[in-house]
Formats: sequence, structure tokens, C-alpha cells
Amino acid sequence: MSSFESKPPVISGDSGTPKTGITETLMSLIMSFVLAMTARGFIIEGFVIPTGSMAPTLMGQHVRWTSPQTGWSYAIDANGYMGRWQLAAQELSKLNGRLSAIKDPAQRKQVRNRDLKRALIARWDPMFGLDRPVERTPPEQTQPRPSNGDRVIVLKSLYPLSAPERFNVVVFKNPTDPVGPTQNFIKRLVGLPEEQVAVVDGDVFTGALEGSAETLRVVRKPEFVQRAVWQPVYNSSLVPTDLSRWEESSQISWWGAPFVPRSGDWTIGTDRTWHTTSNQPASLTWNHEDWPITDFNMYNVNRLPNVSATPTSRDPYPMSDIRIAGVIDPGNDGAFNGTRVVMTSRGVVFEWSVKNEEIELRMTRESDGDSIASVNAPFEISDAAFEVDCWQVDQKMWIFIDGELHLELPFNEWSPEQRFAASYPDTSAETYLANPTLPRPLGPRIDWHFDGGVHAVRNVRVDRDLFYRPTMLDNANQRSQNGPFIRGLGFGSDFRRPGRLEAGQFLMFGDNSAASRDGRIWGRPHPLSAQYTGDDAPFVVPRNMLIGKAFSVYWPAPLAIPGTQSRWVPNFGKLRFIR
Repeated sequence: MSSFESKPPVISGDSGTPKTGITETLMSLIMSFVLAMTARGFIIEGFVIPTGSMAPTLMGQHVRWTSPQTGWSYAIDANGYMGRWQLAAQELSKLNGRLSAIKDPAQRKQVRNRDLKRALIARWDPMFGLDRPVERTPPEQTQPRPSNGDRVIVLKSLYPLSAPERFNVVVFKNPTDPVGPTQNFIKRLVGLPEEQVAVVDGDVFTGALEGSAETLRVVRKPEFVQRAVWQPVYNSSLVPTDLSRWEESSQISWWGAPFVPRSGDWTIGTDRTWHTTSNQPASLTWNHEDWPITDFNMYNVNRLPNVSATPTSRDPYPMSDIRIAGVIDPGNDGAFNGTRVVMTSRGVVFEWSVKNEEIELRMTRESDGDSIASVNAPFEISDAAFEVDCWQVDQKMWIFIDGELHLELPFNEWSPEQRFAASYPDTSAETYLANPTLPRPLGPRIDWHFDGGVHAVRNVRVDRDLFYRPTMLDNANQRSQNGPFIRGLGFGSDFRRPGRLEAGQFLMFGDNSAASRDGRIWGRPHPLSAQYTGDDAPFVVPRNMLIGKAFSVYWPAPLAIPGTQSRWVPNFGKLRFIR
């Protein structure tokens, strides 16, 4: 037995026995409550994400699906999924009714095969491509229970002490509905006071209020924000677990990797590792026919019109603000001479080159091959495998080797109208500005060259940036009680007449631009907002309506208990800071 005996600490009295009276307990509880309310009112506060306007950065109420083939897991907007589930259940009930009235087995089978597709829920795996679903299944016997949205901590004390920064994720009072059910919004801050703003080809351009539209230039996200908002297009690490299923059904061609041989002697393994069998130069090219790189967000897969159509047919926007990364194994024979990733887009040829003794970034004009800009630095290739990570985003090239930034090359000379001309070469400015939501920019061409001696390429990833879509104003996104509806282009969508932000005004966008009610389409503020802020300007958020900066996801949407619909298991793997 231990020679030490623990005793409770002495709080009061002379006998050494702790005593706590009712008065002291009540005072402690009241003080704790006051401190908690003070912190909640002035320092931090928790909020629940209600919708998917920031998905996948932040999740609203959603349903999570995991592909049975690759293990790829993604969230689906709950409203869209539940609507699709109910539609499929209705179609299945109708089909069963029709089948029960048919006595002939052959005719029953014919009708079932013809009509069953409408009664099935399509499930897509973007790592397989989006030409067709991985599986179609009837709705479950019980209606699925969606997960709640993420819970976030908001720093309310930050903005009274410091200026809000561009690309902060911000909670604010909705100027168009300050006391209604949508009174609190969370979005990304993209426009600052006393500047002009234009949105072209998914990027944001800003300039001084007194300048002309030609003086606006693209704004760039800091690296830590950019890393947080990359959205996956393809990842070769997610491979089919049951390849025989596709071989037997003669569908092996469409699960194949999006990088296909352009030259050289290539083979591809079932783990989607590319191999060459000689030391001769070889190249791969991106299959844009089957794997277009667009702004499509899997969160929206069941919420867009015509859910039976393939996601690639739902009018997404081709984009070239992307990253291409992969691990290169040079082999151990010392024959590796280097690699080049080449992307042609918006009239520019972007080239990331890694050679033995030099690493280089280069931009040239597609039309005549003239150099636009270049930068290089010494670099030595070893026989060990290394990862190359190539970015072209916000008119800037980056290259990382094994996670370390080696070179960056900004490209600033385009005004918003020049960016439009490069992105929409077959569309006149007048046609575009009549309705900028109709035309689509051209997609990029991507080639990956190897100058010989490469043994294998694996862990290939392609990600895309945020893409802010052009907008038109409509009645559905404005409130009649706030005054006459405003017509025309959304705020900042006219590159010849950029939107103007005066002193104390901010502009907010959602990361899920295809399904976000951004400030660009709000219309007029509510009379109470205008009275409180003294600012009746449409589309903007006055400074005194900012609540605070979203700091972290402290309670992600919980997991379900296996075999049940109960969702309260903490998902600690999704705890994260918000960038």
C-alpha cells in the first residue's frame, strides 16, 4: 500500500474539510455564465453551416457517398440528394405498379429493362470519369438521414481590431434579410473598399476607383489559401478495386486513365502507374474528350437540372487554373534527361521544365511562339524518385519539387477585357455582355514530355482552382420588400463597367460558385439594413455588418454508427483550420 494518502484541497474552515455553500456555488455559476456570454458576444461564437455555398471548403447539410470501386468519398448536397431519392422512389413505385399488371414474363422483363433507369439513383465516381455512373441502385428501403453542416468557430474580436483581408472566410449579417431565417451568411471576401471589381474567366480583377477599366489587374490568393481551395479532378492513387467487373462488362475502355500515350512505348498497370520500356523520348497527353477539366463540383451532382444527364453535359465552364502533379521515377541507370509539362490555354503556351542542371518556367504566345516571360534556376536531378507539382493559377506559374517551391512566374499584363479576348476568341464582347452566362471558354491542352530514361510515373493528380461564374440578375435572387428589382448583369460581370466598392463596402462570393447566392446577385438591401448602416448600395456588405472571421471547424459533420442512421460519432479527421 502506498505511504501517501491524497486529501482534497482546503478551501475554507479550520478543520481541513472543504466547505462550499449555496451562495458560493451560485456566484460561481453566474460568473461562468457571464464570462461565457461575454466571450460569445465579443470574442468567439459558434455557427452551423446551413447550405453548400462554400462546399467543399465547408459543408452544409449533406449526404456522404463512398465509391465501392475506388474508395473515393465525397459529399452531396442533402436537398438535391433527397429530391433525387424521392423522385427515384416515386418512379420505382410506378414501375412496380405497371409490372404487376403485366402477365407475360417476356413483356414484363422488356418493360422493366426499358423503364428501370428512371427509378434508379445514379452514383458517380469522378476518379472513373463522368461519362457514366459507377452504379445505379434503387432507393433504400428507408429514407437516408443527411448529416448536419459543419460547426465553425468565428473570431468576433478580430475585425474591430484589424482590417478584413481579401480571401478571408467571413460570417456576416445578410444585408437583404437581416432579421429573417437567412440573416447570417458565410462566404469568402473577394472585394475590398475603395476599389473596382470585375470577374472574368473565373478570376477576380481589381483596381483603384479613379482608374479606368483597363487598369484593373488579377488578384492572387496566398499560397496557404490556394492549397486549401484546390478541388480534385483526378487522382491516380484511387484505383479500381474490382477491375474484372469492368473487363467482363466490356467497359474497360472508359475506366482508363485520362493521361494517354502520345508517343513512346508506354504501358499502364492496374494501379495506374505509367511505365516506359526504353530510354527513348516519350510523352503523355490529357484526354480532354473523356476527361474535360471544368468547374463541375461533385457536391452539386444531384441538385442541378436534369439529374439523369451526365455531369459533363450540364454546361460546366472549361478552365485552365489548375495544378498537375506526379511522382517521377528516373530509374537507376542515369539515363533520365528531364521532363516538361506543357499546357496551351488562353492563347499562351505554359511550360514547366525540369532538366539535369536547370529548372525553368516559360510562357510563349501560341500564335507566333514569341516569348512572354521566363525564369530559371540551377537544379540537379538524382536517381531517386521525386515529385513535381506544376501550378498555373491567377495568371501565375509555380513549380514545387518534393513540396518545396523552386520558381514562380507571375503574368500581369492582361486587363479584364484582354483576358476575355484570350479566353473567348470566337465570341465578340457585345455578344458576351448581352448574357455572359451563355458562352464557354476553350479548354486547355496538356502534354507531359519525357526526354528519355524515365522508368515510371505514378501518384498523378490534377486539381482545379475556384471558378467564379459570370452572373445575370433575376427576380428569384432579389427580395420584393427591398425595393424595385434590378435588371442586367451581375455586379462585376461587365469588364467594361466594373463594379465599384466605396469606403466601408465589401463583396462576398461562395466557393461553390455554381450553387452560391453571391453578393453579385443580391439586389437592394433590406430597409432595416440601410437604416442601420446608412448605406443603401446594392450587392455589398457594409463593414458594420461583418460578424467575424471563420477560424476553424471545431465540430465537423458527425459520422453514422455502422449499420444505423444515427449520426453522432465525432469525425476528428475533419477538424481543421479554415483557410
